[in-house]
Amino acid sequence: MPKDTILIVDDERFFCNLLQNILENEYDIVIATNKKETLQHLKNQYIDLILLDIVMPEHDGYEICKEIKQHEKYSRLPIIFLTVKNEIEDELKGFYVGAVDYITKPISPPIVSARVATHIALAKATQKLEQHSVKLEQMVSQRTVELTRQIAEKQKVYEKLHYLANYDQLTLLPNRNLFNERLAYAYKLAKRNQSSFSLLLIDLDRFKIVNDSLGHHIGDLLLEQVGKRLSGCLRGVDSIARLGGDEFTVTLTELQQKQDATIVAEKIILDLSRPFQIHGQTIHIGCSIGITSFPEDGEDLSSMLKNADMAMYKVKHGTKNSYAFFSSEMTTHANHRMELEKDLYTALNNNDLFLLYQPIINLQSKKLCTVEALLRWNHPIHGAVPPEKIISIAEESDLILILGEWILKKSCEQLSIWRSENITNLHIAINMSTRQFDKKYDSVKLLTKLINQYNIPKHHIHLEITEGLLLEDSKDILDTLSELKSIGILFSIDDFGTGYSSLSYLRKFPVDILKIDKSFIGNLNIASGDDALIKAIIAMAQSLNLTVIAEGVETKEQLDFLHAHDCDKVQGFYFSNPVTADQISLMLKNKKTFF
Repeated sequence: MPKDTILIVDDERFFCNLLQNILENEYDIVIATNKKETLQHLKNQYIDLILLDIVMPEHDGYEICKEIKQHEKYSRLPIIFLTVKNEIEDELKGFYVGAVDYITKPISPPIVSARVATHIALAKATQKLEQHSVKLEQMVSQRTVELTRQIAEKQKVYEKLHYLANYDQLTLLPNRNLFNERLAYAYKLAKRNQSSFSLLLIDLDRFKIVNDSLGHHIGDLLLEQVGKRLSGCLRGVDSIARLGGDEFTVTLTELQQKQDATIVAEKIILDLSRPFQIHGQTIHIGCSIGITSFPEDGEDLSSMLKNADMAMYKVKHGTKNSYAFFSSEMTTHANHRMELEKDLYTALNNNDLFLLYQPIINLQSKKLCTVEALLRWNHPIHGAVPPEKIISIAEESDLILILGEWILKKSCEQLSIWRSENITNLHIAINMSTRQFDKKYDSVKLLTKLINQYNIPKHHIHLEITEGLLLEDSKDILDTLSELKSIGILFSIDDFGTGYSSLSYLRKFPVDILKIDKSFIGNLNIASGDDALIKAIIAMAQSLNLTVIAEGVETKEQLDFLHAHDCDKVQGFYFSNPVTADQISLMLKNKKTFF
């Protein structure tokens, strides 16, 4: 029996090969990298399904999908979008131009296989149903009884397919398709009756940790139990759906006032805070809930999920395991962030950003041995923008890659300048984003180029990574770190102790330095025994032949404690604020001792 044919449309050869490896045993695979090749393949052969990437250089997926659907011949051809985006408006746009489903990157092979099989089956069943309908109409006068039986059977098939298309197969809750229909109905009903309704967007807290530590199978079983608990929190008139991943929605109708939504939100938080028992594992999670109401928060249906999302992220980046109502201030805040993002692009192009350098002191020599490069931006209107806000804004877009490259270049350039001033023993620490270790970014090639361009010793560069990068536990990331390590780059774990990394991660990844998070130093109370964790970190690091740097040192008592317990290096306001490159030069030329 001939195989069904799948057309993969993606300008990234790596991703095309990955999809081909997943699907080629079951299907014939055809690959296109642009619109022209896509339309040529459709003209030359019969295609059963298209996997279409949204983000492509010349014509994006939306445009290609729309053009395909304009041809009557291809109007029923199932198209599944491939995307790194997971914004509601992007998905609604995709369904509007004719897509049948979404698969988000990075992909899961079982999900790709399952969704491809489901939509091919759905398309074939629909085609067969239409063919049967024509045939049945021709036979109606001769086979009335038989026709009725066949229609009933086809109806059952249709109902099953309708169920597959509208219900999540893991939790058995309505999926995004059915949620959109029900939300639209609630909207029309509220407008007609001049009533109100509320939408709750629910995102599980700590779900990623469960998946990473216990595996996706346990994660799936957890989602099943979460779905059952959520259903038990609702009234008969309420509607629940799973949007995907660990995100759920609840639509509450027939409310007297929007504050009534808090009753349901509090019940959900309480219910999901109770421990889950799965295969002998006791699992604790929570949830962050964003609430928006119609018509108080606006009469635009397309904005409701966006509003709920903003409210949910306020909770997610705050206390977690709580809820928040959408407010107009959130829109103002979001607009402010968009304005800052635009201004950050301008600042980069105009060279308005600059670096300061904070000394790191060797406790044995009492002298400056390393500086940490710290990003600064004086906004022409808002003044000094906190570095964490700059990074947060940049992380939400590809700007982090441009910004990261700028910081690397400026740091290497400054190290070269110091060396020209006969300052030859100084090392520099540079903070890196997780996204800079993506294979596509190729940080190995970039750093090799900068090291050769500025003629600086490779081991004088320390790349600071977070514990979160270790938890990614990706082969690509490990390979990139190993390549950089092999050329002489040193690695330090920043803010150590605030994440969930373990000894196994420290042994697996090529780490050289641990930086104890400043919160441990700031809360140090020697008399109460709070120093035990710091002693343990120093002892552990020494057993692994790692250098230990304590951040946030602000008092002599903290310095004396760290010195007494063999900490290697220290950093903090007790020694120096972040200063200019010229001030660093002066400290070194004067051979300054810091205590």
